[in-house]
Amino acid sequence: MLKPSFPADFSHVAHGSAGLFQPAAVGGARPSGPEGDGRLGIYAKSITPPPLAADLARLAIQKNRAERYELLAVARRLYLVAGNRAGLAYGHDYCRTAKCRYISHGQGVGVHKSKKYNGAFYSGLVTCGSVWNCPVCGPKIQERRREEIAQAVTWAYANGYQPVMVTLTFPHRAWNKLKKLLKKQASALQLLRAGSPWNRFKNWCGYQGLIRALEVLFGRHGWHPHTHELWFVRPDADVEEMKAKILKLWESACIRAELLDENDSAQLEAFRAHAVDVKGNCSASDYLAKQDDSRHWGVDREIAKASTKAGRAKGLHPFALLAKAGQGDKRAERLFLAYSLAMKGKAQIFWSPGLKATVGVHEATDQQLSEEVREPADLLGQLSPDDWKLVRSRNARAQVLDAAENGGWPAILAFLKSLALPEPSRPFSQQPESCKASLHRPL
Repeated sequence: MLKPSFPADFSHVAHGSAGLFQPAAVGGARPSGPEGDGRLGIYAKSITPPPLAADLARLAIQKNRAERYELLAVARRLYLVAGNRAGLAYGHDYCRTAKCRYISHGQGVGVHKSKKYNGAFYSGLVTCGSVWNCPVCGPKIQERRREEIAQAVTWAYANGYQPVMVTLTFPHRAWNKLKKLLKKQASALQLLRAGSPWNRFKNWCGYQGLIRALEVLFGRHGWHPHTHELWFVRPDADVEEMKAKILKLWESACIRAELLDENDSAQLEAFRAHAVDVKGNCSASDYLAKQDDSRHWGVDREIAKASTKAGRAKGLHPFALLAKAGQGDKRAERLFLAYSLAMKGKAQIFWSPGLKATVGVHEATDQQLSEEVREPADLLGQLSPDDWKLVRSRNARAQVLDAAENGGWPAILAFLKSLALPEPSRPFSQQPESCKASLHRPL
């Protein structure tokens, strides 16, 4: 089954793109023993060298990118079908993600290569800038937001504040609609910070502001929206006392927002045990949260990289639903489309008014971050409209970038030539990832 994976996870490098690291064949050398009779001496003259760390990193990045583009292709298909069903003249107008890194601006598609990191990327293409819908734009946006949050943590300690991680959740059932849950959640968050009880709490803990991240998972109890919040308070604020006060405020807010039934004793007991989690004195690296049951991320990544949680006991991220849809799961298709509609127009990261300016973080939209190019890069060449049409038809957008990184423009030209051949004539290593996937894992 296809699982989305993300940069820095080097546990899947076995399926990286071919050609980057090709070890020399072992053999052909005479032994160093005195008999010279073909027996292997103490030292072999030809030994396959271990892969370099940079090679492994590049292989992992290329594999991750290929899987993201596969998921983007699945999303495009779902949106096209939904758009056609809705009677749109152009199905891809249903959602901008259907056009992302697929439709060109009509002036050719540039292929660039970073001078410092050797990473390749396109120019001249439509980008959606959606952190919710797009498995290609989303991770890039989240990485930029993570940097902003790390800057806020550094600012807090430099100015004598304590960063406190507050996670807020609430009861949910399998039959609850995500759109209604989000509306009630927004109401509860507003009620939490309204009135004199909240003002007294702010004064008590020296509250300066917050950064909030919205996360949505889907599990056996249905949709599970919740928030991870980073609060900046006085350095000596007691975390356990904070948790007790926050729980009381959050319980009242959820009852008034109709997320919690005050007459259901079992539900109240579970709520008081699990609805609020508070961790104090967080740094950008010491708030550890498991990801895929093996990796640990700091507070900044826990907040900003919600979509990298491919799946846990508590539920699947919607990109995992997208992967299931790519395997023909019709229920997963419906769930992902419902999620996409419910999240439209919502921000994943929210900062208290004025906090960004205080911290020194420049305002930038998700769209701007998705299009941002920070490092100097060389333009290797321009793909013609016919070339780009061929690349899209072969589902080879990621593999063109692999070729650029592995061998520059000559490698791209050779890869395009191979794409133009009938599929049985193309070498396995130059077939689109979607073709290779069918041999490596069930579809």
